[in-house]
Amino acid sequence: MISTVLPAYKYLIEERKLNEDTIRAFHLGYVDHSGEIYLDADYQGKLPQLDKRFYHSTMFPIQDVYGSTVAVSCRPLGPSSTKYINTSYEKADHLYGLSLTYKDILKTQKVYVAEGNLSAITPWQSGLKNVVALLGINISHTQLCLLNRFAKQVCFMVDADKAGENFIEKMRQQIPSRFYDTDMKFSFVTFPKGQDPDSYFQNHTLQDFLALPEQELII
Repeated sequence: MISTVLPAYKYLIEERKLNEDTIRAFHLGYVDHSGEIYLDADYQGKLPQLDKRFYHSTMFPIQDVYGSTVAVSCRPLGPSSTKYINTSYEKADHLYGLSLTYKDILKTQKVYVAEGNLSAITPWQSGLKNVVALLGINISHTQLCLLNRFAKQVCFMVDADKAGENFIEKMRQQIPSRFYDTDMKFSFVTFPKGQDPDSYFQNHTLQDFLALPEQELII
C-alpha cells in the first residue's frame, strides 16, 4: 500500500486525485530531502544520478517505447522558481506514457496527445488508455514517426485559451507536409474554457470527453 506519509504520494493522491493503481502504472515516486528515492516495488529500471536540485520532489520517470528509463522529471514540493526539473535527455525522441499505452493505441489506431505528464496521466486513469504526452512544447519528426508506428489518427488535446490556439498553430507548422500525404489523420479537441485535460477529467467522465467535438487539423 502506498503511504501518504511520504509527501509526494500525499500530493498525488490528495491534490491530484490519482489512485494507487495509476501511481504504480506510471511508476511515480518521491525523492526525499537526502536524495533517497521511493518507488513501487514493481519498478525494475535504472535511474539517473540526481543532485540536490531534485531533492524533496515528486518524480516522474521518463521511459522510452520499450520501457527503459531514459530520464526523470521532478516536480519540487517546496518553494521553487521552476515547475519541473529534468535530467538531461533528448525530449524530441520520446513520448511520455507510450510504453504503457501503445497496445491500446494499436488496438484503436488512434492516439490522443497531451502537452504535459499529468495531462496524460489523469485521462488515462479515467479510461482514456490510448494517450501520450509531448515532453515539451514542440513535436518532432521522430515523435511523429513513433506515432505513425501505432496509430492512423492523431488527436491533440488543447486548452481553451490563447496558449491552446498557439499550440495548434505550432502543430500546423511543425507537422511536415509528407505526413499529410500518408494515411495519418490529424485533429484536435478543445476543452471548455479554463480547463486542461488534467482538470477536465477530474470532474468529467470519459463519455463526457468523447462527446466533445473534434476538428480536423488543416495546414
